[in-house]
Amino acid sequence: MDRLLFIVRPCPLYKELPKLLTLPVRYREEAEWENINVLLMMHGLKPLSLVKRTDMKDLIIFDKQSSQTMRENLKTMMEETSRQQNMIQELIETNKQLKNELQQQQSRAADQEQRANDLEQIMESVKSKIGEMEDESVNRVCQQQNKIKELQKEHKALQ
Repeated sequence: MDRLLFIVRPCPLYKELPKLLTLPVRYREEAEWENINVLLMMHGLKPLSLVKRTDMKDLIIFDKQSSQTMRENLKTMMEETSRQQNMIQELIETNKQLKNELQQQQSRAADQEQRANDLEQIMESVKSKIGEMEDESVNRVCQQQNKIKELQKEHKALQ
């Protein structure tokens, strides 16, 4: 049974990635692991070191099927993490837009409230002016009636 050996402790440096399609079939699995390492590093994680079967201490051995399953799981996990990060970024952008819209609506509401207050003050001023004019009109009418009464008295006195 073929087994792949790799160290689960992170390696300090990671070398250049070979292109998966240009590799012979026997190196495809190593290339897949290196692609997984790229995904790990893109997500801020440390890559895994692939080693040859020389020193068996500090190694965990997986069979080919387990190795394949682990690669698929890691790839799925990284894709899901990317999807979640994109979703979070979209939510942040949507939140910013909603905050901007709210701020604009609050500004419009404040403007409308100020306009309503201004109109109310104008209305009160007009009411006050109308009251003054009514009072002046009543006073003039009273004065005219008094004058008419005086003139009528004078007219009676002259007859």
